[in-house]
Amino acid sequence: MPVGWDRLDRSFEEARDRLLDPPSPLVVLFSGGVDSGLLAWELRTVPGTSLVTVGLPGASDLAQARAAVPYLGLPWREVLLAEEEVRTLDSELRPMLGDVPGPGRRILVALAAAIARAPPGRLVCGQGADELFFGYAHYRGLGADAAAARSAGDLAALRADAWPATLRLAALWERELRAPFLDPGFVAAASTLPAEDRLPGELTKPAFRAWARHRGLPEELVTRPKRALQYGTGIDRLLRRYPTGPG
Repeated sequence: MPVGWDRLDRSFEEARDRLLDPPSPLVVLFSGGVDSGLLAWELRTVPGTSLVTVGLPGASDLAQARAAVPYLGLPWREVLLAEEEVRTLDSELRPMLGDVPGPGRRILVALAAAIARAPPGRLVCGQGADELFFGYAHYRGLGADAAAARSAGDLAALRADAWPATLRLAALWERELRAPFLDPGFVAAASTLPAEDRLPGELTKPAFRAWARHRGLPEELVTRPKRALQYGTGIDRLLRRYPTGPG
């Protein structure tokens, strides 16, 4: 076991257990990738847990999730979004999102669509894993020190801007949203892993995938490549084609 996994295990289990306080049905915003796949795997024995995936017709997330669900044994809801629904949502959210640039706005619109269409329950998402485990394309080609510095900046921006904005979106629909990978204890534990081990290889997030394998996640989900939410739902392409404003 790599140095630090014992601490990562403990901190994650503590964050996971806090999801159950107070008791409530849990709904994992499920894309079929390794991040939400691990959350679903860890919560699969909790009564009342279910999965939801949203996307425009033909979206890759829908196909990914459909293929992954049999490994998890949880109820799953597939939500097909209409183009006009997404464009209206984008337009309605613009006053709240203010000066958020186009790429960031499209991510938030995708999250808003998932939040708005999710079944009742406490929502659980995988935000934070990409920042902690070097999951974005801009980590490729960086050395360990540069990647660690970029990770710290990405995480700080997520905590200061994108995550509070996501929580404001959840509040619009009176939904509770939690992100176990952003739990302070888990962030601290993940940050102790050597940057060299977190650098992307053939697949992104090799350290996260290795840890998910250690946690028992089936290999089919551990090794599954995954596009970012705004792309996997088809929302980014739609809003680029039919922008409702600048960006």
